[in-house]
Amino acid sequence: MKRLLHVSDLHFGTPSVPEQVEALEGIIAREPFAAIVISGDLSQRSRTREFTRARAFIAYARQHAPLLVVPGNHDVAWWTAPVGIGSTGAMYTRYRKFVSEELEPTLSLPGITLVGLNSSHGIQPYTLTTRPRDLSVVGALRPAQWSKARNAFAAAPAGDLKVLVFHHNLLRGKRSNRWGLASRALGVEQAARTGADLVLCGHDHEDRIEQVSAAGRRFVVSTANTLSDRVRGGRESSLNVIETTDREVRVAPWQWVGAVRTFVPQDPWCFPR
Repeated sequence: MKRLLHVSDLHFGTPSVPEQVEALEGIIAREPFAAIVISGDLSQRSRTREFTRARAFIAYARQHAPLLVVPGNHDVAWWTAPVGIGSTGAMYTRYRKFVSEELEPTLSLPGITLVGLNSSHGIQPYTLTTRPRDLSVVGALRPAQWSKARNAFAAAPAGDLKVLVFHHNLLRGKRSNRWGLASRALGVEQAARTGADLVLCGHDHEDRIEQVSAAGRRFVVSTANTLSDRVRGGRESSLNVIETTDREVRVAPWQWVGAVRTFVPQDPWCFPR
């Protein structure tokens, strides 16, 4: 059995809840994980002090397990290149300095291949929608990015669990009613065509765990909640713990319980592979 820890939207800065971060660090120290995945939004406003705290957390996590992290829309200084005018590279300067030079990392472990994609492009012509509130919020994955994931999974060892990671929610939020990607429902089909068995994402500040079918195959989507004080719908913060075998994928939300100051496992969702 392989275990993955999936967290998202820590938002170091004003929204961060220090006791939740401390509890998360305790879980990382106690629990065995094959890998830890952070699906973006380590910062709140892409500020140096926020990324400094994020860097310390990442260093701590890496002491205990291999880690894969991708940027979120809050990690991107979109104002340096609105609609492509300006320095696109500058959008990621602080992320690259404090988190990782690599925006689309891959991680190969025994029995698992993880591929990260950067869905956070700031405000570009291909991220624009008819909703003003979507500016700098909606993400995108370009054809070359989907191809990159598809090729990486095609080259993975036979039998590997294929895990695709990006920031924006692949499925429409049940509370927000918003798609995370500009391609909307088409993103589900595009993700299916990569060959992924499991998609890890966040962004919507709402946990959602579901198996979906598209393009003639099925895969599991783990949308992790935020670890901050900005949970949608007045719910508690949570993280996801994923356990996989050759036959099934189990995704259990661990929900914050203030009375005991830690995250408590809830009943898992179980899906056949």
